[in-house]
Amino acid sequence: MEFSTPIILEDKSRLTEIYNLRILAYEHSSKSIYVNRNVFPEGWKDDLDEQAIHWVVEYDNNIIASARLAVLNDLADTGEDIYDFDLPPGRPFAYYSRLVVHPNFQGYGLGKILDEIRLKYIKDEPISFGLAFSFDDRSTSLLKLGFIELGIVNYKWCGLPVPQTVQRFFIFPK
Repeated sequence: MEFSTPIILEDKSRLTEIYNLRILAYEHSSKSIYVNRNVFPEGWKDDLDEQAIHWVVEYDNNIIASARLAVLNDLADTGEDIYDFDLPPGRPFAYYSRLVVHPNFQGYGLGKILDEIRLKYIKDEPISFGLAFSFDDRSTSLLKLGFIELGIVNYKWCGLPVPQTVQRFFIFPK
């Protein structure tokens, strides 16, 4: 299959495609209880989406994979309780999140490509460090990319009234 090379999404009107792709991908995963069309009828989005950088991969003019990187100055903007961790004082930092691949296109290495392009951005830009959170399914990939595990945090699933789950917390030191 021929996919487009990852590009930065310039047309913000296409964010809706990404929001809906997130739902589609998560509905076919073990996290479907938290992210599905009933919980997010207009797609899975949050306050970071409008300001974040989104890389996309297209096939036949449809977004089939995306990943986001938010460049932030305040830890509170991550929405996570990470104040007990000894993090570098430099700002801005990058918040590595929302990697998603359409279920029909998983297994082609698109996630790895999007991981690497975001990491290159962190390395090339004046960003102090990168942060990421992961459930066990992504932890090995983050470690292979050079992230270092800092510990465990409770994840609130977008502030929804569902049971909290535990996530691993990582830093990419620069």
